[in-house]
Amino acid sequence: MAFDNNVATTLQRYITSGKATDNIFKRTAVMDFLKRRAKLDVQGGREAVMPITGGLNTTFQNYSGYDTLTPAVDEVLETAVYQWRQAAIYVPMSGLEEARNSGDKAVIKLLQAKMDNAEATTAETFEDQLFNATGTSQVAGKTWSTPSGAKDWAGLAAFVGTTNTVGTINGTTETWWRSTIETTTEALSLLKLSNTYNSVSYGADQCDFEVTTQVLYEKYESLLVANQRFTDASTAKAGFDNLIHKNATVVWSDFTPSGEWYFLNSRHIKLAVLDGKWMNFKGFVEPYDKDAKYGLIVNYGTFVTDGRRYLGKQTNKS
Repeated sequence: MAFDNNVATTLQRYITSGKATDNIFKRTAVMDFLKRRAKLDVQGGREAVMPITGGLNTTFQNYSGYDTLTPAVDEVLETAVYQWRQAAIYVPMSGLEEARNSGDKAVIKLLQAKMDNAEATTAETFEDQLFNATGTSQVAGKTWSTPSGAKDWAGLAAFVGTTNTVGTINGTTETWWRSTIETTTEALSLLKLSNTYNSVSYGADQCDFEVTTQVLYEKYESLLVANQRFTDASTAKAGFDNLIHKNATVVWSDFTPSGEWYFLNSRHIKLAVLDGKWMNFKGFVEPYDKDAKYGLIVNYGTFVTDGRRYLGKQTNKS
């Protein structure tokens, strides 16, 4: 019992300190972007909601002197609504591991190794879902389901689209709720990259993060002359190689589908988390038929966007 309390207390203290969350988002440049630049969006309630501005306010009017001004019912705000998703991971502890690591220092060392694995798994799985939920995972043998009414977390595969429904808003009828997508099969070019960047940027509300494959990242690097190879200092300080395209940081991810290049805006894509339910340690459970204990950690959240027009991608590039 003393061992159980020691392990549970140590793990609870580690998770509530925020270290586990920090370590998850420090794993890759994309996860770092979601927390450091886009920021986690902590919400409460039955669903995650994102207020959005749809069309223009049509009540604007010019007038002269005593002209009658005409008011109108003009609903310019809508709300994108996203269902909460759940994810869980176990931290296993076998009976033999328990017997071999009964001292305080041994317990801490063992738990750190277990948490390192849990954090790496969590980071990679969320990044994979960000790119590939609704499609084929980049992990061999895994396929994500269609998120509508399912368990997987919808991400860029759904958000960066045109006529599909995202956040309960239909892109077929709401033309402002569409992304810019360039699908020509061709070699990567600086001209086309700039065109998509400009298409998803509106005034000062510009694309600030681009992510692609390792192959296309290296191709982009080769297209730049020496005096164009600038980097983002804050991303580099976080430990990630990067380049600059216009005002956006460019990185690559192992989970980006082949031939694709994404254009993102940290103001308009986020990871929403349910208050009090992110990296929530539920304690250890001990199955009756196993000489082992399992520490359960749960996450409630969902990827969200309040502006698909600020997101874009290119596909079929080489």
